[in-house]
Amino acid sequence: MYIFKKNILKSFYVALTLILVSSCSLMKLSVESNDIPLPKSELNTRIAVRAFQNEFATRIIKVSDSLISSTVDVQTKLNIIDFKMGLIAASGKTAFQSVPELSLVDTWVLCKQFVDVIKSDFGKEYLGNEYHLLEVESLALEKQISGIAKSLLNQERYMVLNAFVTKFTKENPVTSFNFPRSNILSPLSQHLGVADTSYVKTLGSGAEALSDIGDRIGIAKEQIGQQLEWEKQRLALKWGDANPSEEFLSRVDSLSLLLDRLALVAEKSPELAGEVSANLRNELMPLINNLNNGLDSSIGQLSEERIRMQIYIDEQRELLIKDINASGKQMINEGARGVSNIIKEVSWIIVLCSIILIALFFGIPFLAGYYLAKAKFKKNA
Repeated sequence: MYIFKKNILKSFYVALTLILVSSCSLMKLSVESNDIPLPKSELNTRIAVRAFQNEFATRIIKVSDSLISSTVDVQTKLNIIDFKMGLIAASGKTAFQSVPELSLVDTWVLCKQFVDVIKSDFGKEYLGNEYHLLEVESLALEKQISGIAKSLLNQERYMVLNAFVTKFTKENPVTSFNFPRSNILSPLSQHLGVADTSYVKTLGSGAEALSDIGDRIGIAKEQIGQQLEWEKQRLALKWGDANPSEEFLSRVDSLSLLLDRLALVAEKSPELAGEVSANLRNELMPLINNLNNGLDSSIGQLSEERIRMQIYIDEQRELLIKDINASGKQMINEGARGVSNIIKEVSWIIVLCSIILIALFFGIPFLAGYYLAKAKFKKNA
């Protein structure tokens, strides 16, 4: 009988423990972190601006190539290639930034600067007689990015940002077709009346940050390939139709033929060879100087083009490393804060559950034993 009561009591303890533990809401852990995903509006902005940059680059390349093919002047062709290289590179820098609204505003500024420089006397002279085709394209692209901004932003925000873009473009006109970029975060924050640190709310969740890095690596890879191809096109235009190697080889062949003839003359007519050898220096030196000058010029051009390409690749690599480091640092900080919060949350839950379990396994048996002993004592009394 005692053993039966003991088994019933143990079963009661186990059932009571399970009921209390299962009904305790504190045991339902919710693992969260401080990663704040991008709001839907900003995610839509990022997608729209990067899609616009792809169309922007395609249209600029198409109209530039059309102008190159229809222009006879070599210098104008070279200028158009420089313009195309500078504008496409700048559009990649503006559109592929971590903060979506900043990308939108900077791309908007670039389009307005494009319109202004094309209309200037410098632009007309630099791009030749067909500059008006680029002017039409610049106006269409500026109108398109303005429409994208209007569709993404509410009316009040659109008016504020439009005022900033117009003001910033007038204060920072483009004076070369390299389209140099400057960081607009500080002036934009001042225009909006907020601190730089409070303007950027989040760079997105870890997955969004990784996707952003992948997109920027992709555009950098694509643009480096384009720049190399256009540098090759510039070299071909500078050298013209002649192949430098063929030109130098033909000159060497002429020199070899001249020496063969001299040897023949010396063999058959030694007295004539003396007269010819006396004038040989005067005949050969212009040819040698011509070869040297041609080689120096070609080597100088190759060196200049190599330096320019190296500078561009270094700039792209530095920007990419800077962006990856910033995104990686953000992800590490967010991850560390998330782990810290999880540890804090789990620790007090464990402590509380331990207290509950101690009360269940020690308090209830003690109380039950106490009351059972008390009841038995009264019964015996």
